[in-house]
Amino acid sequence: MSSPKRNQKPESEENEHEAAQSSELEKSDESDRSDDSDKSEKSDESEKLDTSDVSDQSDQSEGRRYKVPRVKSRAEAKAVLECLLFAAVEPLTLKQLRDLVKPLKENDLRALLVELQSEYDDRGSGLQVVEVAGGYQMATRPRFADYLAPFRKRKGRIGLSKAMLETLAIIAYKQPIIRAEIDAIRGVDSSGIVHALLEMELIETVGQKPVPGRPFLYGTTQHFLKHFGLKSLAELPSIESLRERFSANPG
Repeated sequence: MSSPKRNQKPESEENEHEAAQSSELEKSDESDRSDDSDKSEKSDESEKLDTSDVSDQSDQSEGRRYKVPRVKSRAEAKAVLECLLFAAVEPLTLKQLRDLVKPLKENDLRALLVELQSEYDDRGSGLQVVEVAGGYQMATRPRFADYLAPFRKRKGRIGLSKAMLETLAIIAYKQPIIRAEIDAIRGVDSSGIVHALLEMELIETVGQKPVPGRPFLYGTTQHFLKHFGLKSLAELPSIESLRERFSANPG
């Protein structure tokens, strides 16, 4: 029988050595995975939005009971804003947008809206994001109006006569104003026109004047701003500029 080699290790010792190497490899692999996970988390944190002072509650306003999803990044927030502006029939205020695009605050929303406006302007898009009637809305650009003529609905459109425009201008610049004061400026009875403007929702009663009979005071509405493409009444041209315009173009 041949004698065993002196330098040959027992089988049990070799197994222990292999087990130790395997354990070291597993620890190294777990450490690598942990490092990758930390890097991924740090990367994700750069895309996270500031959620401080913002509650994560279901939207219960106006009887609505749906839960508004929270956006996960700034890019997603901008895309959601674009969808909302496209789908909305009426201008959306910053407060409404804040309730719909959580967890953004109003300052963040305003910055994203400015970015959207710039992007549409820079690429010469036929659409634009406009600030009107205290809110924001997607609209077509006026220079493409002729191409959209076949799609306009003639029925139900607001048509304003010269007398209506005159009365509406008086109310816009002199509000709040009572009908007797409107009549005095125009020199004729304006009851029918005032009623028509109320029906069109271009004006509304805003109170009553504290004089005998307590006549109604009239002022313009949000619909008035939207109809004339104004952000607020501050954008109404001054009386002086209108005088200069009509003096230069009397026709």
